[in-house]
Amino acid sequence: MIETALAAQAILWLIVAGVFLASRQASVFHPATAYLGFHGLVFVLRPILVYTYNFDSNFTYMGFTPSSEIFIRTLAVSSVAMVSFVASCLISGHSRLVFASQAPPEFTLLERRALLVTTVLLLPAMAYSVYATRYGVAGERVNGIYIMTNSTGYLNEAQDFIMPLLCAWMLVNRFHWLYLLPSVLYIGYRAWFGWSRWTILLFFVLMVVSYCWYHRRKWIPLWSIGAAIPILLLFNMLGHNRGVIKELFAGQETQVASFDAGMTADEKIKSQFDTQDFANFDYLTYIVWVVPEKTGTYTFGKQYLQLFTEPIPRILWKGKPVGAPVRTIDISAYGNFTGLTFSLAGDGWMSGGWVGVIVTLSTVGWLLGRAHRSFWRNSTHSLGCLLYLVTLAMVPQWYRDGGISIAKFLLFNVTPILVWMGVKWVLGDRFLPGYSVLLPRGANLHIIKRGNSQRSTLTLPQ
Repeated sequence: MIETALAAQAILWLIVAGVFLASRQASVFHPATAYLGFHGLVFVLRPILVYTYNFDSNFTYMGFTPSSEIFIRTLAVSSVAMVSFVASCLISGHSRLVFASQAPPEFTLLERRALLVTTVLLLPAMAYSVYATRYGVAGERVNGIYIMTNSTGYLNEAQDFIMPLLCAWMLVNRFHWLYLLPSVLYIGYRAWFGWSRWTILLFFVLMVVSYCWYHRRKWIPLWSIGAAIPILLLFNMLGHNRGVIKELFAGQETQVASFDAGMTADEKIKSQFDTQDFANFDYLTYIVWVVPEKTGTYTFGKQYLQLFTEPIPRILWKGKPVGAPVRTIDISAYGNFTGLTFSLAGDGWMSGGWVGVIVTLSTVGWLLGRAHRSFWRNSTHSLGCLLYLVTLAMVPQWYRDGGISIAKFLLFNVTPILVWMGVKWVLGDRFLPGYSVLLPRGANLHIIKRGNSQRSTLTLPQ
């Protein structure tokens, strides 16, 4: 049965991808492109590897073994999520994929000055963030959620401003090769830091989609595929040892995984790929196993109430709830889910089973589809397009994590663009609405001062 389900899963993915391509809406700028890639990796390829090579490290970590029924149901949940998302995103985001101008976008002198001012304004926060987190962030885990104990995320995460600003400077300077150096230094810093390694991947994605937009390309260039290889290798290396770069610079001995000749081919594959990277299928099986059979109920979307409490720093609100202010279920009570992610599909399943999956994924697809439509309708608005591109580069994180984490991640990545827009408005010419009315000769014009009962009368000449 599992073999049949895996085949059906792959066939359905190919059918949906084919429909997407045939719709003439497919491009690197469409949110469904990233979702189909994400789904193919974690919900098509991953379960095939899990079943074929008996991947079990994550199941051992979580403390359960999925039955054939749970395995197949998880495949079905992920497929319903994919169809719901792609269908909703296609319908709401249908656009005419034509750039208003085939010439690369030009940034005015005003926009360049505004970007410089923006960088100077945000530089102190970025510098402090890098300095304050150089040895990590102090905190503790409560109910499987990591909370900061002596600082605030607003300062610790301010270093995320660097990504969109680097991209903005690359665009303004037409991707001149000299401006690659700051980007290489940033990737080097993130590799040295070790944690939050997803920022390396997302920064690379942001640079590639921005390059495509600047050069009016609907698909990624071949060089980006080659450049992705060392990025993925670095990502994988940091997954095995977050401090490997620090150890290399410190001259310390680094542990290296060795797949020697004593292992069979299957054992080598399992040792190399049976990790927590791209393992959302494994985590989703746990969620489907727990909810609602063991929890007895769903969350009914109450986890999103955290959007109202999360912006308040814990350092100012000592009794701030950990996670959502209203809890209905605790999936960690039935196994170990510490440090793992729900995915959008899992978040939908916890919200209301099959209905929750359809509603959650359709809503997210609709929102991103509308953003996609606005992007094409305003393709000459450079700063607005960059705002969309930054959001687009971050959505794989949303697909992977589910819940409200995308709101926190987007906050620090779109803020520099919003500040850039605001500074441009302050430095530029501001126009006020004016109205003209043709008055007849001899008309009396009454002038009334605001906040004053006095008024004067002006009689127009005959």
